[in-house]
Amino acid sequence: MNTSSLCVGMYVGRLDRPWLETPFVFQGFEIKDRTEIQQLQSYCSQVYVEIERGKLTEKQIRALAATGPAPIVLGANDAAPNGPGWLHRAIFRLGLGNILAKRKAKRRDDAYQITSTVRREAPQAKAAYDKCAMAYKRIVDRTQRVGNVRIEQVIRAVTPLIQSILRNPDAMAWTVFSGKRTDRNYSRATATAVLAVMFGRHLGFDRKALQDLAAGALLLDIGNVDLSEELLTTAGAFTHVEYDQVPRHVQAGVDILQRSKDIEPAIFEMVMYHHERYDGSGYPYELSGSNLPPLGRIAGIVDCYDAMTTKTSYSPALAAYDAARELNEMRDQQFHGEVVEQFLHTIGMFPTGSIVELSNGSAGLVLEQNRNNPLQPKVLILMDAKGKELKKPHILNAKEWRGRGIWIAKGHEHGAFGIDPMDYFN
Repeated sequence: MNTSSLCVGMYVGRLDRPWLETPFVFQGFEIKDRTEIQQLQSYCSQVYVEIERGKLTEKQIRALAATGPAPIVLGANDAAPNGPGWLHRAIFRLGLGNILAKRKAKRRDDAYQITSTVRREAPQAKAAYDKCAMAYKRIVDRTQRVGNVRIEQVIRAVTPLIQSILRNPDAMAWTVFSGKRTDRNYSRATATAVLAVMFGRHLGFDRKALQDLAAGALLLDIGNVDLSEELLTTAGAFTHVEYDQVPRHVQAGVDILQRSKDIEPAIFEMVMYHHERYDGSGYPYELSGSNLPPLGRIAGIVDCYDAMTTKTSYSPALAAYDAARELNEMRDQQFHGEVVEQFLHTIGMFPTGSIVELSNGSAGLVLEQNRNNPLQPKVLILMDAKGKELKKPHILNAKEWRGRGIWIAKGHEHGAFGIDPMDYFN
C-alpha cells in the first residue's frame, strides 16, 4: 500500500526497506496516530498491511489501498509471528514455562505491577546498585583468596537490586544507562545483573527465578580471577595468543562454582553457556539451536548488550540505540530471534536515562518507558531545535507526541550535547 493512503487502525506488517533502516525496530505494529503515519511516510513509499490484525475491515483497507498505486495487502498466511498471545507462546518455545510466575488471566505482559514512581525510587535504586557493585568487589577478592564463592554473600548483594526493579524498573534502568562505566570497574557485573532481572521481570519469572538470574548474571565472569592481570588490563585489541586465553574464564568460573556450596543449577547454566551463540559460533562448547539451554540464551544476550554499551580500552561504548540495532541484526544468528525481540521490549529502543534527538532537532533525556509504545517514551527536553539549552526544560509525554507530529530520530552516546544524565537523576 502506498504510504499516502495509510490510516489509523491499520496494522503494518512489512516495509519496503529493512526495518533496521527505520526507527520501527519492533517488527509489525498497529498505527495509533497521525504522527506514526508521518513517520512511515518519511521513510517508506510502500508498506504491507495485514488485514486480519488491525481495527479496519478488509473492505475499508482495500478501498483506501485503491487510492494509491500498487496496493499490497497481506492475508492470514503472511502474518508476522508476534500477534495476540505471542509473548506467551514465545516463552514456552524458549522452554521457560516451568520457572514463570503464575499469571492471572487478565494480567498483561508484565507479571508485576509498578508500585513506585521513578522519582521516589531513584535514590533507592542508586543505593542498591552501588551496594551491589561494592559487594561484588568483596566477592571477587574472597574468590581470589579461597577459590570459591559464598552464595549467601551473592544473594545479599542482589536482593536490593531485585526489590528495586520490581517496584519500578525505570529507576534502575536510569542508574545503569546514565552512568559512565568501563570494563575495569565492578559496576559491569552489576549492570549485567540488572539487565537480567529486568528481562526476567518482563517475562514474569517468579522471585526465586529472579534471584537465580541475578546471581548467575553477577557471576558470569567470576572466572576472570584465574586470568592474568596483564591480560585483563590489556590496552588495545588482543593478540592471537591473548585471544586464545580468553575462553578459559568460562571453565574457570564453572570450576569455582563446583568448589562452592549450594549453587543452583540455573546459576551453573548461565555461567557455563553465556558465551555460546544460537548459530553455534560461540565458545567453549559451540552449542547451537535447541541445544543451547534457555537461561544460557538469556545470559548471552544480557552480557553481550552490556559489553556493547561499556567502554573498554580498545572500544568506545555504543549508544543504547545503536546497541539495540546491532542486537536486532543478530536475531536468529548469534541470538534466538524471540529472545532478541523480548529483550528489546524489556529495555526499550531508547532506555531510561539515555540521550535522544528528536526529528525537529531538539534533544533530551528519556525519563520513563511507554509500555504501550516503546518509540514514544517520556522525554525531558533540554535543548531546542537550534541546539540551544533550554532555561526551563519541559517533559514530552505520550499524549503530547501525538499532537506535535515529531518522533525520536536517533539515540546518542553518553555525554552527547554536553548532557550529563546524572545531573538530572534526583
